[in-house]
Amino acid sequence: MKLSKENLVNIAVHDLDLPNSSIFDLPEKVIQFGTGSLLRGLPDDFIHRANQAGLFHGRILTIKSTTQGDSSAFDEQDALYTLCIQGYADGKIVNDRQVNGAISRVLSAQHSWPEILETAKNPHLEILLSNTTEAGLVEDQGDIGDNPPASFAAKVTAYLYTRFCHFNGDPTKGLIIIPTELVPDNAQVLKEIILKITERQNLKPEFVSWITSANHFCNSLVDRIVPGSISSSVLPYEDQLAIMAEPYRLWAIETDSETVKKQLSFAAIDPAIKLVANIEQYKEIKLRLLNATHTLSCGIALLSSVEYVKDIFQIPVFDRYIRHILFNEIGPTLQHYAHIEQAAWEEFGRAVIDRFKNPFLAHRWNAIALQYTTKMKMRVFPLLAPWYSFQGKPPVGLAIGVAAYLLVIREAASGRLVFQDDLQPKLGQYIEGLKSTHALLSDKDIWEPSLADYPEFSKLVQELVEFIEANSIEQAIEKYLKINPR
Repeated sequence: MKLSKENLVNIAVHDLDLPNSSIFDLPEKVIQFGTGSLLRGLPDDFIHRANQAGLFHGRILTIKSTTQGDSSAFDEQDALYTLCIQGYADGKIVNDRQVNGAISRVLSAQHSWPEILETAKNPHLEILLSNTTEAGLVEDQGDIGDNPPASFAAKVTAYLYTRFCHFNGDPTKGLIIIPTELVPDNAQVLKEIILKITERQNLKPEFVSWITSANHFCNSLVDRIVPGSISSSVLPYEDQLAIMAEPYRLWAIETDSETVKKQLSFAAIDPAIKLVANIEQYKEIKLRLLNATHTLSCGIALLSSVEYVKDIFQIPVFDRYIRHILFNEIGPTLQHYAHIEQAAWEEFGRAVIDRFKNPFLAHRWNAIALQYTTKMKMRVFPLLAPWYSFQGKPPVGLAIGVAAYLLVIREAASGRLVFQDDLQPKLGQYIEGLKSTHALLSDKDIWEPSLADYPEFSKLVQELVEFIEANSIEQAIEKYLKINPR
């Protein structure tokens, strides 16, 4: 039996949340560019649950922008799909399933562009969502009159221009535009590209004014691991669109408009949706507590031949190391320089542990090592200056992670470990023997700013490198963090 609107009545599974029949009559209030797992596993999950609770009263028209594949599965299943939520939450296993009915239909930009433009005339439409990957937020020389326009931004410009013309510039018919691409200030980037396209195409000056005054461009940050499709074999029906997501979720949307907050009524369904005037705090928490902890732990895992992220907690000293850097080094540093309340970073830190331990995810450490040096530069080293501003000694946990990174880079240079790191050639002059750690960490061609200002830190890293070579990473953690094995 295939999942479809007609077959819902035939699905009798006690632990499966099915959509209310009333949601199929709701108007399309959202246009979404992208059919990928992240959108279906996060924003569309919130909107579905809000509709189930009678909070939003609107469905999603989804646009398939890419040329790969087709939308036949969505057509055959009436755009229904199963979302399996699997992992840890508050230290307990979660294994929930729902049939998501947020999407009303899927149209292909390649084959149905005129029909898509017609939907711009929908008076019920309020919100535009997107996730086109970071490559989508770029300008090209495509024409908005093309069928379809080449770039995502040109498609949005054409769509908005059609809406502007149809409603004669009505200031109440603008949209709330929320990109979810992992680009800093993603909404403002999109807005600037749209304005450049508008200027290049010599569109009406009134349209420029309407873009800036009638539409709300909201930067956003999304955070949820949605690995992608899962096999229908785990379900009592056929579903070509089934996906899995972790329990943790966050959607931070930047707005100080009460009008926008009112229209984003789905936010009331879950405190994980943050409607705030500035999302920088959430970006910083994610970058440092989640991403930096991943990066610092990566070398430790690879040196110990731990293949999957979830398995690192099977080694007690590594479990305690991760908790140390989260709660004794990174968290207090965030509190000091970013003024993030202790309760907030501690809550996120506990969630990080749950996410790392997720037994349903097969996340390999060698995948996390991709562009290892750049990740170390962007995620870890910016913590040093604020740490030293309120502490008088080097952060030992960070130093252990950096020492492990240097040893892993040497292993990669010898071919014993394989991952891509575009900065590895510049590291080559320092790799042999790793006897010039201070010189390496002070090289301005690699690190910006230079780490020469932290000689005690580089000295400690050098000492750790030599200790690990002579002993092991486990013994280094036990000795230098005074963490004794149980």
